[in-house]
Amino acid sequence: MRFWSGRQSLGGTSVFYKDVWESTHPGDPGNTFTASNPLVTAENLDWALDLGRRIDYVFVRCVEHGPALDVSACARIFDEPVDGVWASDHFGVVAGLTLPARSPGF
Repeated sequence: MRFWSGRQSLGGTSVFYKDVWESTHPGDPGNTFTASNPLVTAENLDWALDLGRRIDYVFVRCVEHGPALDVSACARIFDEPVDGVWASDHFGVVAGLTLPARSPGF
């Protein structure tokens, strides 16, 4: 994820994609794999020191002067059971994306 978000190059190659969660929820880790989901703890993993982590991302491609799409919203999904049933052992991420009114940088 460090490579995709532009925080680290690999073999002299660098890219930058905007992390939609990070841009709409600054300071919130947005954990999608966490002990709050009973399907995770059912595997008897040792969660004593693990606070959870984010394993699900939505990225927006960036061009020379900014992101190619505008981000209107971003939320975790499937983070609650429905009729007692959990959708997965991790939560999903959904984003509202729109074409910008004009090309970035103009």
